[in-house]
Formats: sequence, structure tokens, C-alpha cells
Amino acid sequence: MRTFRNYSHWLMLAAVTLLGCDATVNKSIHVENGQTKHGDLNSVNGSIVIGSDCEIRGDCRTVNGSIEVGRASSVDDLQSVNGGIDLDLDVRVTGDAETVNGPLSSKAGAKIEGRMRTINGDIDLQGTEVNRDVVTINGNIALLDKTIVRGDVIVEEQRGRSSEPRRLEIRIANESLVEGDVIVEDKDIDVRVILSGGGKVMGEIKNAEVVKE
Repeated sequence: MRTFRNYSHWLMLAAVTLLGCDATVNKSIHVENGQTKHGDLNSVNGSIVIGSDCEIRGDCRTVNGSIEVGRASSVDDLQSVNGGIDLDLDVRVTGDAETVNGPLSSKAGAKIEGRMRTINGDIDLQGTEVNRDVVTINGNIALLDKTIVRGDVIVEEQRGRSSEPRRLEIRIANESLVEGDVIVEDKDIDVRVILSGGGKVMGEIKNAEVVKE
């Protein structure tokens, strides 16, 4: 079964990477429009804000902060523990975009070569292409405005059990397409897959209710 990195892994990763590259502990990192950076950008208690038309030849990681990538910029892996990731128009991510406690969002023309994954956060994609899977545990997913997921959409099983009922919504709308399957691995969660405006799933929809609008 696929698993996410736990908190200790993220914190250790941050501590190790802070020994080199472009790094900070208690402040945010800002990359001005049009700049090229070689190497990773790392922060412990701060956000990472990348301007428009930038090229980051390395990963962006933060523990307590968000990551914002400006229009038409290119980055490698994006990882945040306590913060969201927001991609503007025409952003290219050559790796994965992952959060633990935070949303993932993207605007038209964004392209993610790897996966988009979160534990506790919604995923909202508009006109975006994801070459691999879109994965969540406790967040709703919205694929809008001709978004294409070339892999699967997966709701992973939660470790441990909660007494509270868990419900999620996966909305595939406005001619968006999932080329693979929609897979709900956790049988203790109620998932609705809403198809509207020409939204389609080419593969199977497993362990979820399907609603067509």
C-alpha cells in the first residue's frame, strides 16, 4: 500500500537540507520575477514565494509555510508539511507536489510531471495536466476546466480509525478527464464521485457512489 512520509521524516529532511543550498529557518524565501536558481530552496518556519517566469533547478521544501509558484515558472519537487501549495497559470512542476496539512491548487496551463498528494487538504485543479496520480486521504478533490489526470485518482486508507463519519467528494467537471481509475482504498469512508459538464473517468470507479449531473 502507498504511504505518505510521516512528520519525523519531513523534519529530518528539512534539517539535513538546511546544511546546504538556499535555506532559511525563521523567515520566508522570495524569488523575484525572471530569476533562475540552481539548487534546492528550504525553509523551516517560512513560506517560499516564487515569482513569474522563474526557473528553479532544485526542490522547494518547507515545514511551516506555504509554497506559491508564479506564472510560467518551472520547479522540481514541491513539499510542504503545514501549508498549502498554489500554482499560477502555465507553471511546470517536473516532479511531485505534496502536502501533509494544506491544500493543493493550480490554474490553467499548469503541468505536473509527477503526482499530486495530500493527507489533510483539498485538491483544486483548473485546466491542469497531471501525468501521474492524484492522491488524498482526508481531502475533497475538484478537477475542473478540462483538467487531465493521466494516472489514477486515489483515496488512500487512513492509518487508525476515527469514530467520526468520513465523507469525501471527488468532482470531475467541465470536460475534465481521468484516464485511469478512481480508487477508494478505505472502505470506512463515504466517497461520492460527481460527474458534470462532460467530466469523464476512462477506467473504473471503485468503492464510491457515482452521481451524474
